[in-house]
Amino acid sequence: MPVPTDPRTPQQRVQDQLAAARRTLADSSLPRAERARLADRIHALTEQAKRLGA
Repeated sequence: MPVPTDPRTPQQRVQDQLAAARRTLADSSLPRAERARLADRIHALTEQAKRLGA
């Protein structure tokens, strides 16, 4: 069975994940712990984007 491949570059994947995390964080009904987790995820993705040169 062939393995599907993602046509996006690593930089595009990180940018897409960042955009999705920021959209989710904008939801004001999230619990504080979830907002903190998302903020940490955004920070990690931002650092990863810097390493990839995105």
